[in-house]
Amino acid sequence: MQEIKRKYVVPGDVVVEGNFRPLMNVVRTGNSIISTRIGIAESGREGVKVIPLSGVYIPRVNDIVIGKIIDHSSLSWEVDVNSCFSAHLPAQDVFGRDFSPARDDMGRFLSIGDLITSRIIAFDRTRDPMLTVQDRDLGKVQGGELLKISATRVPRLIGKRGSMIQTIEQATQTKVLIGQNGIVVVNGRKPDGVLQAIRAIKMVEEEAHTSNLTQRIKSLLNVADPQQTEIIPKPTTPQEIAQDSKNADDVQSTIEEVEEEIIGEVEKGEKL
Repeated sequence: MQEIKRKYVVPGDVVVEGNFRPLMNVVRTGNSIISTRIGIAESGREGVKVIPLSGVYIPRVNDIVIGKIIDHSSLSWEVDVNSCFSAHLPAQDVFGRDFSPARDDMGRFLSIGDLITSRIIAFDRTRDPMLTVQDRDLGKVQGGELLKISATRVPRLIGKRGSMIQTIEQATQTKVLIGQNGIVVVNGRKPDGVLQAIRAIKMVEEEAHTSNLTQRIKSLLNVADPQQTEIIPKPTTPQEIAQDSKNADDVQSTIEEVEEEIIGEVEKGEKL
């Protein structure tokens, strides 16, 4: 697919015309791909999308989100997922099919104020999202520094193939947990590293729409780019080969002359 230059768009703008696959925040109208959000339009091998510059988080099935327990009934916990929708985690998801409200104490596992990492398993805008913590690396969050960023900045924070967040984690010796809903938890043994990671994350949020952001993050974190070793090209033409051989002969002659001078000095010393 031919790459499209990144450009700012508003709802109704034509992003591109042709046989392109609409991915995110765009729709197809005839032969045109139309933007549905204010943001930056771009394309890749998979299709065309618009990265929104602002907006609230709208839950999507299979999103990994970080939420806070705000209440519970006899059958489920209510979870704030930084959205206009409140999510619900069924007690049966935690206790299993044998869960009994009369026998099992829900507060033993999760209390009001606890943070959890979960996956959205159901949502259709007619009812609140349903969550699960049964997958790997999901469940109660054990400590860390909590901060909120715009959910639209999450892809930029992660970076292509995780490049941005890996740079931040390696430079600050921290572990950063990111929810698609814009909730971020930073863990680290050294307070200075945690503070550095938070500064970098806030810079990404504020400057996500700018170019060369990765380089500025590396400068902030004092990450040096690998130095490129200068490669001297080998001679390729007969003239270059001849010149290279001549230079080598000159060096060899100089070495021989120095050796003769040293030997001569040594012999004079022995005679004395």
